[in-house]
Amino acid sequence: MPGKFDGLTDVEWNFLSRLLPDEKNATGRPFTDARSALNTIFYLLITGCRWCDVPVGKQWAKKSSAHRRLGKWQEDGTLASLKASLLGAAHLAGKIDWQNASVDGSFAAGKGGGEGVEYGFKGKGVLTHALVDGNGNILSVTTTGAGHSEREQVEKLLDGIDVNTGRRGRRRSRPATLELDKGYDSQELREKNQSTRNSTQNSEKKMAKKKTAPRKKSRQA
Repeated sequence: MPGKFDGLTDVEWNFLSRLLPDEKNATGRPFTDARSALNTIFYLLITGCRWCDVPVGKQWAKKSSAHRRLGKWQEDGTLASLKASLLGAAHLAGKIDWQNASVDGSFAAGKGGGEGVEYGFKGKGVLTHALVDGNGNILSVTTTGAGHSEREQVEKLLDGIDVNTGRRGRRRSRPATLELDKGYDSQELREKNQSTRNSTQNSEKKMAKKKTAPRKKSRQA
């Protein structure tokens, strides 16, 4: 469900600004203000609007400027570092439930085609796979064409968890238990991750598909 976003508060910006790279000495075309770019990017993510529908105003960046900044931050690793630091702050604050996690996906139709769009059993489009903790916090995300196997994304999602607390020592990277539906669950995955459980089929015996009994022909009177 789309949310509401009116821009970063001063407290939020003070925290995020320390995680962004210093671009004062960057050469070439000057970048737009980082805060306004983040405002526009977060507005897109939270409300689900199109690029052509982004708001206009002092606290918002132009769609072309925000799109260019988004591409640069994704390419140079800024977004990944930002996400890891945010998860680290949440972990230190005790906001992440490492005991329980789950994986699920969503389908976005792409009838007009585009990058990554494929045909699958749900139609032509793209699948977004998300790993969330017991509180609903997103720990990792992958995106594939609709024709890709959902089961292959589970290990990638687990390996994609990155939590940067800024402290020395081994980073916390995997939840204790993992709930999956039948689209993501598999016996091979259960053997590699003993704490995996199926949210709809909780016993391993139920993993095997039961053969359907042949339908009895009705007797004619």
